[in-house]
Amino acid sequence: MTGFLAWIRRWLANPTWRFLALFSVYLGAVGMLLPIGMEAFPGVIRFMVTATAAVEYALLVPFTDQASLADTVIHFGPFAVRIIGECTGLFEMAIYAACVLAFPTNWRKRSLGLLFGIPAIYAFNVLRILCLLIVGRYAISSFDFFHLYFWQGTLILMITSVWMLWIYLVVRNETGSSLPG
Repeated sequence: MTGFLAWIRRWLANPTWRFLALFSVYLGAVGMLLPIGMEAFPGVIRFMVTATAAVEYALLVPFTDQASLADTVIHFGPFAVRIIGECTGLFEMAIYAACVLAFPTNWRKRSLGLLFGIPAIYAFNVLRILCLLIVGRYAISSFDFFHLYFWQGTLILMITSVWMLWIYLVVRNETGSSLPG
């Protein structure tokens, strides 16, 4: 048992393995807590869903007279989507937050990562839904591909890109400035 504990200590002394371990713990905690939170705080989730639907509608309406909003259902011509909790980007924000929290840096830099990264992920998610509305309206036969595959993969790239940008602009720079040195 002592040899195993020594191996664990050596393993966790490596920053890469420590990051992976902490990321797994944070993501596991979020994976357990987010569904509980969605049930425990339905008002917050309802606000996010309603706000996301309203933002999508507000982005569509200046460009078309075929857009309408009924509660959380956005109609674009004959095509309609219902915004649900999973459409708000909360899960993607949680993955990003686990990456930022697990990264070996100080809490000020982690806070900056969360402060700027989470809204960026939300904005990208809004763009995703807007594109899905356009695909659904004009190329319905491609909707499932874009919804299930293209945008899922793109969200992974978005989370990774925002995280890497945070590392490059904030964490990498030891002077505290957000500009690369």
